[in-house]
Amino acid sequence: MFHVIIQARMGSSRLPGKALKSYKKISPLDVLISRVDKIKKISKIIIATTNLRKDDIFKKFCKQKKIELFRGHNDNVLKRYYLAAKKFNSKNIIRLTGDCPFIDIFTLKKMINLQIKKKYDYLANTYPLPCSYPDGSDIEIFKFKTLSKTYKLAKLPSEKEHVTKFMWDSKKFNTMQLKLKKNLSKYRYTIDIKEDFKLFCFIIDSFPKKKFLYASMNEIINLINKNPTKISYQRKIKRNFGWQNSLERDKKYLNA
Repeated sequence: MFHVIIQARMGSSRLPGKALKSYKKISPLDVLISRVDKIKKISKIIIATTNLRKDDIFKKFCKQKKIELFRGHNDNVLKRYYLAAKKFNSKNIIRLTGDCPFIDIFTLKKMINLQIKKKYDYLANTYPLPCSYPDGSDIEIFKFKTLSKTYKLAKLPSEKEHVTKFMWDSKKFNTMQLKLKKNLSKYRYTIDIKEDFKLFCFIIDSFPKKKFLYASMNEIINLINKNPTKISYQRKIKRNFGWQNSLERDKKYLNA
């Protein structure tokens, strides 16, 4: 069985509170949990947030959703993940993030079955770049022993902030990236800035009777293709632009 660990916090500098930012009483985290909650091979869902007071809100949220909560380090997300997985005895971990609500259920099931068959140390669909999946469809699956080894060996600030960077960058693990026949990486429906949240609201409004909770990757892409003005703001956005600060800290660490 697999445990989903979702990192989420209220303290984003670009869009504070984005994971629980509500539209029509629906937050990105509501959508994400609805998508993974019905998958039979997932036995536990864990929100991994920080010990900061502003993240107390996740205690109430997890109680309402009847899911688990772990609180840990604010900046060292790798440590937060490791201690969460250790606490809940997670052997096979699916890493998701609270700002990627529209992960594709079909892709997630496919990756779970592939991991059961092949037992990779690390399996992903969007890392490392380049990839063929949209920005916002990020799914990573790895073993606890992979996480444990990463926790012990990772040194760079970027490796501690971005949980899996060491896994796919160090060449120490048996890794695999799932690819699509058609490259869809130009599409973006992650939530990082206020314009992204407006797109989230548009997607919700565009599907009847809560179909947005289960709309597939292709259905969302078809919607975007029919409404290109909704994504015109994305023209100058570079994928993973939020990584720049931690990569700059790497330079300072290496030059210290």
